Amino acid sequence: MPLRENYFGHVLAGSGISLRPLRSPPSIPTTHSYLMAVPFFRWLRTRFDLAHDMADPAEIVADVEAGIAFKGTNLWVLFFAILVASVGLNVNSTAVIIGAMLISPLMGPIVGVGFGAATSDVDLVRRGLKNLGIAAGLSVLVSALYFCFTPLTDAGSELLARTTPTTWDVAIALFGGAAGAIGFTRREVSNVVPGVSIATALMPPLCTAGYGLATAHWAFMAGALYLFCINAAFISLAMFLVARILPLPQHNFIDPQHARRAKLMFWAVALLTAVPSVYLAAGIVRRTTFEHNAQRFVDEELNLPGAYVITRRIEYDQRAINVLLTGRVLTPAQLRAVRARLDTYHLSRAQLIVRQGLAQLDSADAHALRTSLLEDVRSRNEQTMAGYDARLAQLQELLTQQAASRSGLPAPDALLREVQAEHPTVRQLALSQLAHPAADSLRADTTVVVSVRTTRPLPADEAQHLSQWLSVRAGTRRPVRLLLETTK
Repeated sequence: MPLRENYFGHVLAGSGISLRPLRSPPSIPTTHSYLMAVPFFRWLRTRFDLAHDMADPAEIVADVEAGIAFKGTNLWVLFFAILVASVGLNVNSTAVIIGAMLISPLMGPIVGVGFGAATSDVDLVRRGLKNLGIAAGLSVLVSALYFCFTPLTDAGSELLARTTPTTWDVAIALFGGAAGAIGFTRREVSNVVPGVSIATALMPPLCTAGYGLATAHWAFMAGALYLFCINAAFISLAMFLVARILPLPQHNFIDPQHARRAKLMFWAVALLTAVPSVYLAAGIVRRTTFEHNAQRFVDEELNLPGAYVITRRIEYDQRAINVLLTGRVLTPAQLRAVRARLDTYHLSRAQLIVRQGLAQLDSADAHALRTSLLEDVRSRNEQTMAGYDARLAQLQELLTQQAASRSGLPAPDALLREVQAEHPTVRQLALSQLAHPAADSLRADTTVVVSVRTTRPLPADEAQHLSQWLSVRAGTRRPVRLLLETTK
């Protein structure tokens, strides 16, 4: 019987079967190989390759493990982050809230859940979910205790901003989580993860929920927890997707049946994370679209000559637009004409409720009016402070120019370049004037002060040479005094 070779690398000979490797099967071109033959796609793959600077998988796993557990350092940092965020929300300080987000360790268990699901590590997912629940519960309870004892009980704009999620919160959590997952798996430490901690707010919503629990504002509590769940779910989902793309080793199982069940469970966890997230995102998009269209409708159709909008309440759940007007009273015919234009703004199923006159003012209107006033005051304060900062910068520049012109020296940036030509260790230079008032027989005079900052201490002879050079450079208009400082 002649020998017959097959593409599985074996030979059948005679009546007996003898198996031995013969040759490998011919390679079949794939779509990927065709694409990689094109220079443009090879360039794209090189530019967007995430594996070339990825950290060692063992280091990544160690970092994930260290961030999951809430004991010792992580637990103390969590308590301090809760208190800092609560104080920031209480006094309406954006800077303090940002600081709390930076030091908060809540990203650890969220990253652990996504990473564990991507690498088929059951224990990692279980511990991540457990510790996330513990940390979230502690955050709400500790912040609630703080708000029970603080004398400041008013809800500021920073606190109110964490009670109603928007479409942008979903996008920020997803894209920020993806950026954080990439930064977390790099060899070099970068500022990506701290930036993600600021962008995807986790601690402030939990402290806002604590405020709602302490003051019995259940709507605040529900909205803040809703925002936290959205952020946590989308960050975990982003970590799962990025980790699946990266060449990370999968968790090994001794029993194949156990491995199959575990993989099914991981995909179920991923779907349970993704499906509610997509559902929540879709609901937020619908709510945001309705609120945007309703706001535009009120601004364009109800601001009539002689009539003024005092408050507006847009209730998505009831599909209602509740408006309080004052000034000229609209006739029933005018109100019918306004309602007929709802279709133009894609609000065909919305109910328009128009109340006219301040006698119709209720407690909800008073709260909405107070919130609007707080936002307006905050916006005006920010604009005023920005104007003050810009004016102060202009005045400082003007004073610097005047000081340079009176001293006979060039502008600080030009003088710095001249000094660096002879003294390369000089890094910064500033000019100022020291006025000496008239006393007894001495007339008033002004000394030019040149402050120089160097990377290392200047030798005495070099410092004396620089001082003499500055006096010659300034001429005889003003005496010059040199101040030296070394950067640490």
